[in-house]
Amino acid sequence: MYECSLCKRSIGTPTELATLVCADCARTIGVIPMPPSRRPPTPCARCNARRFVRVIPREHSTSPADPTRQVSAPMFATVMPRMHVGVLGQAPLPLEIDLGGVGLLEMYICAKCGFVEWYCVDVERIPIHPGMMTQLIDYDAASEAPYR
Repeated sequence: MYECSLCKRSIGTPTELATLVCADCARTIGVIPMPPSRRPPTPCARCNARRFVRVIPREHSTSPADPTRQVSAPMFATVMPRMHVGVLGQAPLPLEIDLGGVGLLEMYICAKCGFVEWYCVDVERIPIHPGMMTQLIDYDAASEAPYR
């Protein structure tokens, strides 16, 4: 029998076993199972070391429904807005970090020199739109002016 590494309650679901944290503790502190690694197995760009600490950074905020309650969630590149539809039209609702986002971020920290690399797990799902504060930069796209 396995137990939650935080509260010591019994755990058994696949998600709990993957995180070694019960569902209640995971929800409280924003823990999710680690997705497959995006970083290629190459040495550190700064010092050539080959050991890294992989981290999914989390955001911490207050709940819109209860400002005395902490909300923690994995960090995403952007969040899809939710809309309130009313008789006068629609308007965006305040963002809630615990509802998830798009572009799950992960960090690789060199265990020797501390250099940090960021990667995005699901970059292909990030919508490109100025209202989402996203932009596609394609340096390989053909341009009208020749490269000099």
